[in-house]
Amino acid sequence: MCSLEFPDLETQLWHKYRDRGVVVLGLSGSGLFGSESASTIASFIEQTGVSFPIVRGDSTYFDYANPDGAISPYPLDVIIDRDGTITYLRHEFDGDAMVAEIDRLLAQ
Repeated sequence: MCSLEFPDLETQLWHKYRDRGVVVLGLSGSGLFGSESASTIASFIEQTGVSFPIVRGDSTYFDYANPDGAISPYPLDVIIDRDGTITYLRHEFDGDAMVAEIDRLLAQ
């Protein structure tokens, strides 16, 4: 996920759906030069004011999002249903599409 998405993720998804059991989770990937430190992530959270959880990842995200080893300038937005199935996967943020998918899943 990209920090430029945070305001939209915060308002369009987290604030709207958190009371309905939907979790928005930020993942700090390994980055180009190794994993972000916990203090760097904490500082980033403080600076942006994001209230959804952000966790420190390892290389798993990079390996999954970029299987050919190429570096993508785009974050990966994923929606996973209650059964653990990925139902939405895109490299560019589309708030309307994510809201539609969450609404669809919640209606089931």
